[in-house]
Amino acid sequence: MEHHETIRREFSKQAVFFGDKGLTLSSQEYLDWMVSILPLQPKFRVLDVAAGTAHLSRAIAPHVREVVALDMTPEMLEEARRAIAQSGLHNIRLEEGDARRLPYPDGSFDMVVSRLALHHFEEPAIQLGEMVRVCKPEHAVGIIDLLSPEDDALVAGYNHLERLRDPSHTIALTYVQLIRMMEDTGLSITRTDRRDITVDFQRWVGMTRTDTQTIATMRKRLEQEVEGGPPTGMRPYREDGGLKFLQVWSVVVGVKCSCPQ
Repeated sequence: MEHHETIRREFSKQAVFFGDKGLTLSSQEYLDWMVSILPLQPKFRVLDVAAGTAHLSRAIAPHVREVVALDMTPEMLEEARRAIAQSGLHNIRLEEGDARRLPYPDGSFDMVVSRLALHHFEEPAIQLGEMVRVCKPEHAVGIIDLLSPEDDALVAGYNHLERLRDPSHTIALTYVQLIRMMEDTGLSITRTDRRDITVDFQRWVGMTRTDTQTIATMRKRLEQEVEGGPPTGMRPYREDGGLKFLQVWSVVVGVKCSCPQ
Protein backbone atom coordinates (compact mmCIF):
# COMPACT_ATOMS: atom_id res chain seq x y z
CA MET A 1 0.00 0.00 0.00
CA GLU A 2 2.99 2.32 0.38
CA HIS A 3 3.29 2.75 -3.37
CA HIS A 4 -0.45 3.43 -3.61
CA GLU A 5 0.07 6.36 -1.25
CA THR A 6 2.97 7.57 -3.37
CA ILE A 7 0.73 7.55 -6.44
CA ARG A 8 -2.04 9.44 -4.64
CA ARG A 9 0.42 12.00 -3.27
CA GLU A 10 2.11 12.65 -6.60
CA PHE A 11 -1.06 12.85 -8.67
CA SER A 12 -2.91 14.97 -6.13
CA LYS A 13 -0.13 17.53 -6.75
CA GLN A 14 -0.27 17.14 -10.52
CA ALA A 15 -4.05 17.14 -11.01
CA VAL A 16 -4.43 20.92 -11.21
CA PHE A 17 -1.99 21.08 -14.14
CA PHE A 18 -3.65 18.44 -16.29
CA GLY A 19 -6.01 20.97 -17.85
CA ASP A 20 -3.23 23.34 -18.94
CA LYS A 21 -3.01 24.17 -22.62
CA GLY A 22 -0.06 22.87 -24.60
CA LEU A 23 0.76 19.86 -22.45
CA THR A 24 2.05 16.74 -24.18
CA LEU A 25 -0.45 14.56 -22.34
CA SER A 26 -3.40 16.71 -23.44
CA SER A 27 -2.32 17.09 -27.07
CA GLN A 28 -5.31 16.65 -29.35
CA GLU A 29 -3.00 15.36 -32.08
CA TYR A 30 -1.77 12.54 -29.86
CA LEU A 31 -5.26 11.75 -28.59
CA ASP A 32 -6.57 11.55 -32.17
CA TRP A 33 -3.70 9.19 -33.00
CA MET A 34 -4.64 6.90 -30.08
CA VAL A 35 -8.34 6.90 -30.93
CA SER A 36 -7.58 6.10 -34.58
CA ILE A 37 -5.90 2.85 -33.54
CA LEU A 38 -8.44 1.70 -30.94
CA PRO A 39 -11.20 -0.42 -32.59
CA LEU A 40 -14.11 1.54 -31.14
CA GLN A 41 -17.76 0.96 -32.04
CA PRO A 42 -20.85 3.10 -31.31
CA LYS A 43 -22.50 0.39 -29.16
CA PHE A 44 -19.45 -0.13 -26.93
CA ARG A 45 -19.26 0.34 -23.17
CA VAL A 46 -15.59 1.15 -22.47
CA LEU A 47 -13.61 1.13 -19.23
CA ASP A 48 -10.71 3.61 -18.95
CA VAL A 49 -8.40 2.36 -16.17
CA ALA A 50 -6.31 4.90 -14.22
CA ALA A 51 -8.09 7.54 -16.28
CA GLY A 52 -6.63 10.57 -14.50
CA THR A 53 -8.51 13.67 -15.58
CA ALA A 54 -10.20 11.66 -18.36
CA HIS A 55 -8.30 12.96 -21.39
CA LEU A 56 -8.62 9.63 -23.18
CA SER A 57 -12.17 9.10 -21.92
CA ARG A 58 -13.21 12.43 -23.41
CA ALA A 59 -11.53 11.58 -26.71
CA ILE A 60 -13.26 8.18 -26.86
CA ALA A 61 -16.72 9.28 -25.67
CA PRO A 62 -18.03 10.64 -29.02
CA HIS A 63 -17.35 7.25 -30.63
CA VAL A 64 -19.03 4.91 -28.11
CA ARG A 65 -22.16 4.42 -26.02
CA GLU A 66 -20.55 4.91 -22.61
CA VAL A 67 -17.15 5.36 -20.95
CA VAL A 68 -16.50 4.46 -17.32
CA ALA A 69 -13.42 6.40 -16.17
CA LEU A 70 -11.84 4.87 -13.07
CA ASP A 71 -9.01 6.39 -11.02
CA MET A 72 -7.73 6.06 -7.44
CA THR A 73 -6.90 9.75 -6.86
CA PRO A 74 -9.86 11.94 -5.83
CA GLU A 75 -8.16 15.15 -6.98
CA MET A 76 -7.75 13.74 -10.49
CA LEU A 77 -11.41 12.75 -10.60
CA GLU A 78 -12.47 16.20 -9.45
CA GLU A 79 -10.51 17.80 -12.28
CA ALA A 80 -12.03 15.25 -14.65
CA ARG A 81 -15.50 16.21 -13.45
CA ARG A 82 -14.87 19.87 -14.28
CA ALA A 83 -13.42 19.08 -17.70
CA ILE A 84 -16.30 16.77 -18.62
CA ALA A 85 -18.85 19.41 -17.59
CA GLN A 86 -17.14 21.95 -19.83
CA SER A 87 -16.97 19.49 -22.73
CA GLY A 88 -20.72 18.92 -22.87
CA LEU A 89 -20.25 15.15 -22.99
CA HIS A 90 -22.94 13.15 -21.18
CA ASN A 91 -21.79 9.54 -21.57
CA ILE A 92 -18.79 9.46 -19.19
CA ARG A 93 -19.19 8.10 -15.68
CA LEU A 94 -16.44 8.71 -13.10
CA GLU A 95 -15.65 6.14 -10.45
CA GLU A 96 -12.96 5.92 -7.76
CA GLY A 97 -11.26 2.56 -7.54
CA ASP A 98 -8.09 0.48 -7.45
CA ALA A 99 -6.80 -1.00 -10.71
CA ARG A 100 -5.39 -3.96 -8.76
CA ARG A 101 -8.95 -5.04 -7.92
CA LEU A 102 -11.35 -3.65 -10.49
CA PRO A 103 -14.84 -3.47 -8.95
CA TYR A 104 -16.62 -5.11 -11.90
CA PRO A 105 -17.74 -8.65 -12.78
CA ASP A 106 -15.93 -10.69 -15.42
CA GLY A 107 -16.68 -9.64 -18.98
CA SER A 108 -18.38 -6.36 -18.10
CA PHE A 109 -16.97 -4.18 -20.90
CA ASP A 110 -16.78 -4.20 -24.68
CA MET A 111 -13.32 -2.62 -24.49
CA VAL A 112 -10.83 -1.75 -21.75
CA VAL A 113 -8.18 0.93 -22.21
CA SER A 114 -5.45 2.49 -20.12
CA ARG A 115 -3.20 5.43 -20.99
CA LEU A 116 0.17 6.31 -19.45
CA ALA A 117 -0.50 4.29 -16.32
CA LEU A 118 1.36 0.99 -16.62
CA HIS A 119 4.71 2.57 -15.71
CA HIS A 120 3.24 3.65 -12.34
CA PHE A 121 2.30 0.11 -11.28
CA GLU A 122 4.66 -1.97 -9.13
CA GLU A 123 3.45 -5.22 -10.70
CA PRO A 124 1.73 -4.17 -13.93
CA ALA A 125 0.83 -7.75 -14.81
CA ILE A 126 -1.70 -7.66 -11.94
CA GLN A 127 -3.53 -4.59 -13.26
CA LEU A 128 -3.31 -5.86 -16.82
CA GLY A 129 -4.78 -9.19 -15.75
CA GLU A 130 -7.68 -7.33 -14.14
CA MET A 131 -8.27 -5.37 -17.35
CA VAL A 132 -8.42 -8.63 -19.29
CA ARG A 133 -10.76 -10.20 -16.71
CA VAL A 134 -13.40 -7.46 -17.00
CA CYS A 135 -13.20 -7.38 -20.82
CA LYS A 136 -15.62 -9.52 -22.79
CA PRO A 137 -14.14 -12.51 -24.67
CA GLU A 138 -13.20 -11.70 -28.27
CA HIS A 139 -13.09 -8.02 -27.37
CA ALA A 140 -10.09 -5.71 -27.06
CA VAL A 141 -7.80 -4.27 -24.42
CA GLY A 142 -5.82 -1.21 -25.53
CA ILE A 143 -2.67 -0.17 -23.67
CA ILE A 144 -1.03 3.19 -24.28
CA ASP A 145 2.22 3.84 -22.46
CA LEU A 146 5.69 5.26 -22.72
CA LEU A 147 8.48 2.80 -23.46
CA SER A 148 11.99 2.29 -22.15
CA PRO A 149 14.80 2.45 -24.72
CA GLU A 150 15.44 -0.70 -26.72
CA ASP A 151 19.10 -0.59 -25.65
CA ASP A 152 19.27 -2.63 -22.44
CA ALA A 153 22.27 -0.61 -21.28
CA LEU A 154 20.11 2.52 -21.08
CA VAL A 155 17.02 1.13 -19.34
CA ALA A 156 18.14 1.54 -15.70
CA GLY A 157 19.45 5.08 -16.17
CA TYR A 158 16.41 6.15 -18.15
CA ASN A 159 13.99 4.97 -15.48
CA HIS A 160 16.14 6.49 -12.72
CA LEU A 161 15.71 9.93 -14.32
CA GLU A 162 11.96 9.35 -14.64
CA ARG A 163 11.76 8.45 -10.92
CA LEU A 164 13.77 11.51 -9.90
CA ARG A 165 11.07 13.61 -11.48
CA ASP A 166 8.12 11.48 -10.27
CA PRO A 167 8.63 8.93 -7.47
CA SER A 168 5.43 7.13 -8.49
CA HIS A 169 7.17 5.99 -11.69
CA THR A 170 8.22 2.35 -11.32
CA ILE A 171 9.60 1.20 -14.67
CA ALA A 172 8.61 1.72 -18.28
CA LEU A 173 8.56 -1.55 -20.18
CA THR A 174 10.36 -2.00 -23.46
CA TYR A 175 8.20 -2.67 -26.52
CA VAL A 176 9.11 -6.37 -26.44
CA GLN A 177 8.29 -6.63 -22.73
CA LEU A 178 4.92 -4.94 -23.19
CA ILE A 179 3.93 -7.25 -26.03
CA ARG A 180 5.03 -10.31 -24.04
CA MET A 181 3.14 -9.22 -20.92
CA MET A 182 -0.05 -8.65 -22.87
CA GLU A 183 0.24 -12.02 -24.58
CA ASP A 184 0.91 -13.71 -21.24
CA THR A 185 -2.44 -12.41 -19.93
CA GLY A 186 -4.32 -14.11 -22.78
CA LEU A 187 -4.38 -11.33 -25.36
CA SER A 188 -3.72 -11.82 -29.06
CA ILE A 189 -2.03 -8.68 -30.39
CA THR A 190 -3.91 -7.19 -33.34
CA ARG A 191 -2.70 -3.60 -33.67
CA THR A 192 0.42 -1.72 -32.63
CA ASP A 193 1.94 1.67 -33.28
CA ARG A 194 4.75 3.77 -31.82
CA ARG A 195 5.82 7.37 -32.20
CA ASP A 196 8.27 9.86 -30.80
CA ILE A 197 6.70 12.41 -28.47
CA THR A 198 8.36 15.78 -27.89
CA VAL A 199 8.51 16.85 -24.23
CA ASP A 200 9.47 20.28 -22.91
CA PHE A 201 11.80 19.69 -19.96
CA GLN A 202 10.72 22.69 -17.88
CA ARG A 203 7.00 21.97 -18.19
CA TRP A 204 7.66 18.30 -17.49
CA VAL A 205 9.38 18.93 -14.15
CA GLY A 206 7.03 21.81 -13.33
CA MET A 207 3.98 19.53 -13.40
CA THR A 208 5.41 17.35 -10.64
CA ARG A 209 6.71 20.30 -8.62
CA THR A 210 10.12 18.67 -8.58
CA ASP A 211 12.52 20.38 -6.20
CA THR A 212 15.10 22.84 -7.55
CA GLN A 213 18.15 20.72 -6.74
CA THR A 214 16.76 17.65 -8.48
CA ILE A 215 15.81 19.70 -11.52
CA ALA A 216 19.35 21.05 -11.70
CA THR A 217 20.79 17.52 -11.47
CA MET A 218 18.54 16.25 -14.25
CA ARG A 219 19.11 19.27 -16.47
CA LYS A 220 22.88 18.90 -16.13
CA ARG A 221 22.68 15.24 -17.12
CA LEU A 222 20.62 15.99 -20.23
CA GLU A 223 22.73 18.98 -21.22
CA GLN A 224 25.85 16.86 -20.95
CA GLU A 225 24.31 14.48 -23.45
CA VAL A 226 23.46 17.34 -25.80
CA GLU A 227 27.15 18.32 -25.68
CA GLY A 228 28.21 14.80 -26.63
CA GLY A 229 28.22 13.11 -23.22
CA PRO A 230 26.92 9.62 -22.37
CA PRO A 231 23.39 8.82 -23.57
CA THR A 232 20.47 8.77 -21.15
CA GLY A 233 17.90 7.22 -23.46
CA MET A 234 15.95 10.50 -23.45
CA ARG A 235 17.50 11.92 -26.62
CA PRO A 236 17.61 15.55 -25.40
CA TYR A 237 18.09 18.54 -27.68
CA ARG A 238 17.83 22.31 -27.58
CA GLU A 239 15.14 24.19 -29.48
CA ASP A 240 14.19 27.87 -29.34
CA GLY A 241 16.39 28.37 -26.31
CA GLY A 242 14.74 25.55 -24.34
CA LEU A 243 15.69 22.00 -23.42
CA LYS A 244 13.52 19.25 -24.88
CA PHE A 245 13.69 15.49 -25.16
CA LEU A 246 11.85 12.60 -26.78
CA GLN A 247 9.73 9.88 -25.28
CA VAL A 248 8.44 6.88 -27.20
CA TRP A 249 4.73 6.22 -26.74
CA SER A 250 3.10 3.03 -27.95
CA VAL A 251 -0.47 1.92 -28.59
CA VAL A 252 -0.92 -1.83 -28.39
CA VAL A 253 -4.29 -3.54 -28.87
CA GLY A 254 -4.91 -7.16 -27.95
CA VAL A 255 -8.05 -9.27 -28.30
CA LYS A 256 -9.07 -11.47 -25.36
CA CYS A 257 -9.14 -15.15 -26.15
CA SER A 258 -12.47 -16.90 -25.56
CA CYS A 259 -10.71 -20.11 -24.56
CA PRO A 260 -10.24 -21.04 -20.88
CA GLN A 261 -7.17 -19.45 -19.27
